[in-house]
Amino acid sequence: MTRLYWMRLLALVFSCVTFGLVAHAGGLGGGVGAWCMFCWTFSFIGTLLIFLVEIFDLTENVKDFWVNFSVTFSSYAALLCLFASITFSHSFLKDHHNYDVLNHLIAAAFFSWMTTLAYLLEVWMARSESKCYMASTLGHLLVCQTFVAGVNFYFISNPVSYTDMAGVRWCMAVYCICFICSFGIIINIMLCGLEQLRWQKYFYLSATVMYFSALITWPVFKFNNLYPSPIYPPESCQKGLGLCPRGMLVMVTVLTALNFLLYSISLYCSYCLDSLTEEQEYTEVLETSLVQDLYPAQQHSSNPRMHLLGYPAGHLRSYQSMNQPNLLVCGTNVIVCHTGYVSQTHGTENRLRIE
Repeated sequence: MTRLYWMRLLALVFSCVTFGLVAHAGGLGGGVGAWCMFCWTFSFIGTLLIFLVEIFDLTENVKDFWVNFSVTFSSYAALLCLFASITFSHSFLKDHHNYDVLNHLIAAAFFSWMTTLAYLLEVWMARSESKCYMASTLGHLLVCQTFVAGVNFYFISNPVSYTDMAGVRWCMAVYCICFICSFGIIINIMLCGLEQLRWQKYFYLSATVMYFSALITWPVFKFNNLYPSPIYPPESCQKGLGLCPRGMLVMVTVLTALNFLLYSISLYCSYCLDSLTEEQEYTEVLETSLVQDLYPAQQHSSNPRMHLLGYPAGHLRSYQSMNQPNLLVCGTNVIVCHTGYVSQTHGTENRLRIE
């Protein structure tokens, strides 16, 4: 049994204990409480299904899809439990006069954080054990981008704050377009088993530019006195999160900045990956390609690791090693090379030997 197996088992137990303690304490009221319960139960049910499928070895025909899917689910479960742990600890561990209920809630908060830690460790272990795209840095960034956008939709819709001005509607369009494209990339990678889509780096560039424009536009239209904003009564402040509408707008700004940073990192990583891939392909071509004839006549040395090019003795000859594909040129007592240990064999043919 691998380490991933034990981490999934721990996450399964901790999430079950968490919502069990909350249910025993009488449940959580309001939308925030329902959201926390959803995060724990969703993570528990999904992990249980993955656990059962792998125990009965039902992934033989869909191994590539399953590896990407399991890593993606664990990443989302870690983020969901992290968000639920922060929200639950902030909203429900205060102003309790019933100490029995409070003790249950404190224990639930502890196990919620332990569930988050188990999922984070599972994702970290998957980076070394699961050689798939969604376990890479770019895969984790895609998950984080879609999750941050989803949380952003919650804050921007409670209350609805994107219908009053054209600039704000543009920001909402940016959030939607980037979320749909990022989630579509995840689905495409899981179903088709692709390492990276050809247009992906161009999408990262576009998303970075679009989020930069939203990062400027949103505060200008929402926090500038020149553009009047609707006035909300004090009772509109949400009791669960303790945020008033203006606090919600601040959270939208923070999440927009966070996603701009995530897309910028994805853009940088994508271009670095492309450069590395091109360099590896170029190296492979040099190592496997045949040496081109520089002169009408071609000779080969007796060493199979070395190519001898050129005319017979008395003319300029050139050599190339199959292991070190740098061009070596030999004239009269002249040796030109870039790498490799080269020695000259004295004789009538003035050959080069590559050690």
